[in-house]
Amino acid sequence: MNEEKKIAGIYKRVSTLDQKREGFSLPEQEEKLREFCKFKGYEIYKVYADEGISAKDDKRPAYQQMIQDIKDKKINVIVAFKLDRLTRSVFDIEKLMKFVNDNECDIDCMADESNTTTSNGRMVMRIMTSVSQNEIEKCSERTKFGLVGAIKAGHIPGPLPLGYQRIDKKMIPDPLTKDIIVRLYDLYLEGKSYQTIANIYNKEQVLGKTNWLDSTISRMITNEIYKGDYVHGRSTKHPTYYENVVEPLVSKEKWEDCQYQKQRNARHYERTATYLFTNKLKCSKCGCFLGGSATTKKNGIKYYYYKCEKCKNYFSEIDIEEQLKGFLIELNKQDELINDYYTPFIKSKLDNKQIDYDKEVKELDKQLDRIKNAYIKGILKIEDFENEIKQIEFNKNNLTKKYQEQKQYENLSFTVDDLLILQDKQQIDEFVKPELFFINLNKWLNTPREKKQKLFAKYIDFIEIEKVDKDIEITSGNFRESFLADMRNNHVMYGTPYNFNIFEDDYGYPLRMNWEAKTKENARKYFDKLCTTLGSDYKLNYYEIDTDDDLKDITFPSTCEIEKIIRLIALDKDKFDKNKNLQLAVITIDLTNVIAPNGKQVYKGYFEKVRKVLRDNELCNI
Repeated sequence: MNEEKKIAGIYKRVSTLDQKREGFSLPEQEEKLREFCKFKGYEIYKVYADEGISAKDDKRPAYQQMIQDIKDKKINVIVAFKLDRLTRSVFDIEKLMKFVNDNECDIDCMADESNTTTSNGRMVMRIMTSVSQNEIEKCSERTKFGLVGAIKAGHIPGPLPLGYQRIDKKMIPDPLTKDIIVRLYDLYLEGKSYQTIANIYNKEQVLGKTNWLDSTISRMITNEIYKGDYVHGRSTKHPTYYENVVEPLVSKEKWEDCQYQKQRNARHYERTATYLFTNKLKCSKCGCFLGGSATTKKNGIKYYYYKCEKCKNYFSEIDIEEQLKGFLIELNKQDELINDYYTPFIKSKLDNKQIDYDKEVKELDKQLDRIKNAYIKGILKIEDFENEIKQIEFNKNNLTKKYQEQKQYENLSFTVDDLLILQDKQQIDEFVKPELFFINLNKWLNTPREKKQKLFAKYIDFIEIEKVDKDIEITSGNFRESFLADMRNNHVMYGTPYNFNIFEDDYGYPLRMNWEAKTKENARKYFDKLCTTLGSDYKLNYYEIDTDDDLKDITFPSTCEIEKIIRLIALDKDKFDKNKNLQLAVITIDLTNVIAPNGKQVYKGYFEKVRKVLRDNELCNI
């Protein structure tokens, strides 16, 4: 082959990093290689150039064209400046050496004595390639190490997800758009499908858009970034999961609830109907979620039913609602308390002043000017121009709304004790004014189906039911973990009331107890404030007691005939007090003089009657 006339194909390649490091551009390489071919007596057939492409593999256009020309016998020697211009991979160099040997072609590198014409040249080629591959691997390791540090610092690569903005390369929540994401998760937990949420956003023209898709909603619901985590290399064989790298828009519990909700959203419900308990009812025997069906009678009234496909049991929605009536009324009152008082209280504590409204408006005006100029110059099409204008208008309206909310909440003067008093007053009023039960019942019965369904979906994870003969029994149930987590987090961050029940009274009623202890002085102040708020028509009592070692006995010397415990307050222990038992402040309401229209005491013997109901009803322990 050495006697044969040499027809050379000059191969040149450079990446931006190579040019910066070594200073050789493609024209400079070509000039030197042409002189080298002249010196060697090679006839030049063609120059092959790959610009800005790495040599980590052989997927390069000019390189592949050169390989094809070797197969077609158009060239019989490859001339390159250095071996690493051809490849930096040991695997690829072995593959290339076998290829050129099979096709009677040589390799001749100008600067590092790599060639296939001698055994020494082939050895040098293998050594140089190993060194080059090692450099690539080291560079890759350094890049990955830097990337890990950047991700952990909140510098997330790739496109910016909706709800976030970048400040100094760090991804942080965008106060103007984050609520769109939060609402999206809430709608999904209410039982709305991806398509329904997309339809709602299209109807409202959220972000000025009318092209929201169910696939877009699905990607957002499953995106880990919204719970503060990030997956790098998702489409690779070995993705890397990073936890807590950005500030989350939703809690981890809410995100997980949504993923669990996905598993339940099988289409075993008629989508044209609104079921109060969509994906919430579980068969206590087999553990399967119940499907739903509806029938319309001749009178035009629609009746809803739930069925366990495995056990073949049917349940009427009317019967289920009747069983849950008391619980649903209490849930509705709790929801009103949260919406009317807790949420405004939390928003009054939020640092909304972090939004510089004047600056944001000016920035939006600048965006508007840039878009108008781009349209005038013909850079933007009319439909793109209109979409951009709608998005800016949406953001400006959203900004105005947030500004008004901030001013509204700044004027609130609630304290944590005020919220606690609202909660206790609600319970006291129910005992002192029994007619409130019927008022609340009537309110619930007149609540629209959609609102009832939304309420149940918002708070309840599932209810287990079974049929005993023809009767329906509630066997157990759970609140959503995300709701409980929000209650805990809001208590820790903003001081909203958070009760827990470790005691029951003699009748089986769970007793509310503060999560945090108060000093005796502050507990007494709270009692006095509660009395002042309620007025003289309510007779409240205050006791301080020691519990027993098992935290079961909370006996105190009652001062009236019929008395109901309203709240327990754990007391901070005095440093000189050697008693190790928990001390409690006990607030009670005197119900002796609550008289029915027939002149009898309403609560005489009442609590004894309901004791069995409370102990047998598992829903009381949700």
